[in-house]
Amino acid sequence: MILQTWESVDKIVRKDVIKPGCYSRKPTECSTCEIGIGTVNVINTSVEDLKEKFNSEILNGTNTKTFIIGEANCEIDYQIERAIQMMMVSETSVITIHPSLEGIDEPITIKCQVTLIKMELHKPIWEWTPEEKYSIASKYKQMGVQLFQECRYVDAFRRFSKACKILITLEPIPDLELDSKLESDINNLRLVLYNNMAGCQLNRKNYEYTISLCTKVLDKENNNVKALYRRGVAHGNLKDLEKAVDDLKIATALEPHNHTLKEQFLIYNKKLQEANQKFEDMVRRMFKT
Repeated sequence: MILQTWESVDKIVRKDVIKPGCYSRKPTECSTCEIGIGTVNVINTSVEDLKEKFNSEILNGTNTKTFIIGEANCEIDYQIERAIQMMMVSETSVITIHPSLEGIDEPITIKCQVTLIKMELHKPIWEWTPEEKYSIASKYKQMGVQLFQECRYVDAFRRFSKACKILITLEPIPDLELDSKLESDINNLRLVLYNNMAGCQLNRKNYEYTISLCTKVLDKENNNVKALYRRGVAHGNLKDLEKAVDDLKIATALEPHNHTLKEQFLIYNKKLQEANQKFEDMVRRMFKT
């Protein structure tokens, strides 16, 4: 029996089958898909904005598109991928998306007709070797770095997070008895991903998450300058001046010629001294005879 309608649990994306496809395995992570895109209708935005404002590479005006599942770099494309992963080859469906997007006054709705023309199936993740998982996670990390450099912090965070989740499937790593270099590379990459996610959260002003992620790094590398800097700035923004100064002081000692570190240390150290002076003045007034 063909499932005519599928909707995600979070209600963000839905597909309604127009023409059933051939019974086959559905696309998995890293599968290459060729799709045909028919009519695209939008509410509360324009079709042009889907690419220009919201960075869609799938709904970019072309009628056919070849892409790899798992490599969507924006919210719209990510949701389209979710629907395509529920499609059969030769199936045509109307995909409806209610994406969570920044910079919009009203929620938008996107409807597009999509045909899964053909697919090159990739083996499921539980069949990937540790080397393959490391390679794909590294690729996702590089994609995230590019997005971070473009100041697309939400998209970059999703990319880093996806890479990290792949590596987590290798736990507990010592039980795998890997080559020492590969094990070291995996552990180092995971710390880089935590640090990069912290950078995204800091730019998003999510300071508690920044601190949590940086602490994961510093528990393994207590002299990691980037993590010390980011955690210090996050503490500072939460008005925890002592912890901010502690982290930034260590980071500055490790990189004394780093002007950004030194500037932030001086800012928060001055604020801490002022706060301490105010406290001392208050105590003095309280006990003044």
